Amino acid sequence: MHQVLLVDDEVYARKGLRKLIRWEACGFEVIGEADDGDEAYKQIERLQPDVVITDIRMPETDGLELIRRTNLDGEQNEIGGKMPYFIIVSGYNDFTYAQQAVRYGVQDYILKPIDEIELEATLSRLSAVLKQRKSAEQGKRERQYMRCLEQLLYGEAHSSAAEQWLELTDTQSGDMLAYLLFEYNPRLCSDGPEITCAGEEDVAQLGSFHQIVRAVLKRMYPQDSLMHLRQHGERVGVLLTGKHLCSDANNLRKTVEKIQSSFMEMENIRVCIYAGATCQDPLLIGHAYQTALKAIAYKFSTEDDGVVLFDEVQHAQVQWMHTDHEKQQLLLRLMEEQQMEAMEVTLGDWFTEMRASCYAPAAVTSAVHQLVSSVVSILQSVQSDVKTMTTLQPVLDWQSERGRLVDAHQLLNFFMEEAARRLAEQRLQIQKGAMPKIKSYIEENYSKNISLKSIASEFYMNPVYLGQRFRKVYGMYFNDFLLQLRIEEAKRLLRQTDLRVYEVAERVGFGSSDYFATQFEKIEASSPTEYRNRLMGEG
Repeated sequence: MHQVLLVDDEVYARKGLRKLIRWEACGFEVIGEADDGDEAYKQIERLQPDVVITDIRMPETDGLELIRRTNLDGEQNEIGGKMPYFIIVSGYNDFTYAQQAVRYGVQDYILKPIDEIELEATLSRLSAVLKQRKSAEQGKRERQYMRCLEQLLYGEAHSSAAEQWLELTDTQSGDMLAYLLFEYNPRLCSDGPEITCAGEEDVAQLGSFHQIVRAVLKRMYPQDSLMHLRQHGERVGVLLTGKHLCSDANNLRKTVEKIQSSFMEMENIRVCIYAGATCQDPLLIGHAYQTALKAIAYKFSTEDDGVVLFDEVQHAQVQWMHTDHEKQQLLLRLMEEQQMEAMEVTLGDWFTEMRASCYAPAAVTSAVHQLVSSVVSILQSVQSDVKTMTTLQPVLDWQSERGRLVDAHQLLNFFMEEAARRLAEQRLQIQKGAMPKIKSYIEENYSKNISLKSIASEFYMNPVYLGQRFRKVYGMYFNDFLLQLRIEEAKRLLRQTDLRVYEVAERVGFGSSDYFATQFEKIEASSPTEYRNRLMGEG
């Protein structure tokens, strides 16, 4: 509602005006009354109304003098805040009054007795003008606030910008200030290897995370129109002032935990909140922002409550690189040896040590990916198709920027268990029947352009391992076995058909008749033609 001050020396005129007009329907509320110009001037200075409806002729200071004085003092900044619009309601149809009123910028001049339809129409038009003015003023204040905040955040502000920021935000010098970063952390279910979001919608469906943060803070602090949010990658930042912290006696942890709970209650999403070092000087807001960024490094070293306060963790030493390679090698050995319980315990110890050693999120991500890469290499060495693993993609998709340490532990545990089972199954398959299948495949496809490499790919095996295994099982090299099959079939075709030599070569898988002849002679001690002629002579 826009606010109206009524000024008339006749009390009944003021009371009648209150009852006559549908103020709320026109977008207004009456916030005060005055019976002369002097009293009205004091009310204007104290109440800061949007509109003053005044009579002209009053004892002491009349309506025109009130308007003149208000406008003059407003131009000289003796009246703080906004300048009101004036509407004159008078029983005097005097052109001179009307001229002066226009000169003073009066919005309308209405004669008594008042026509309520006319006055309501005037108020409705003025309501639209006031909305536009307030919107423009709010936009101007927001731009000034954002400009000051940007300068303060990046250490480019001087004392004048700090003073302007204090005035814009209605913050007192010496009030506590804190910069927060909000990070969306989806919760994962733990019922099995199929990891999915548990009990919450995707942020993409709810709208952008930035909009969610704005909505939550707006509902918590509805009176604060200048709570500007800034995007920092996937995180959202905001500056809290004394008016946000005073309700909790400047206990920052209590305030941050209350905000975090509001995300769950209002939007059913989990967020991690990083708070920089608190300060009391706007010129130190840049330091508050920089330390909020530093607080991210302590994400996994604190209790898993999703709140990290730089003032509480700043003295801990952050580990930026993964160095516990012995534990990683032990995990790989336990996986290969199928020691599932010991592997699970060791994995738990590994994550406990990373938390205790204050591993930065980037170091945790590196450690997880190194272990996953080593497991994948082992599986590929025994020709296991890792692309069909159900737990591989979830553990690769885990991001320290959005995930929790407990989720990484759970995902990796499921992955290691599946990898151990796959490894055992693949070894059993190789021992029981892989080679007979490969031998049958060669016997069925020898006439095609096959090779050790193509067959290894067909059976998800390493070519070198396949060659070694084939020789061990069948006592000869793969190439010798393939050549033997082709030459035997070539001899049959030479005996039983009248195909020409180059046609026989093509039928049995040789791309060149000359190469075919060379290989045939190496084995049979005669050329294909001599072999056929000898058979015909014997016949």
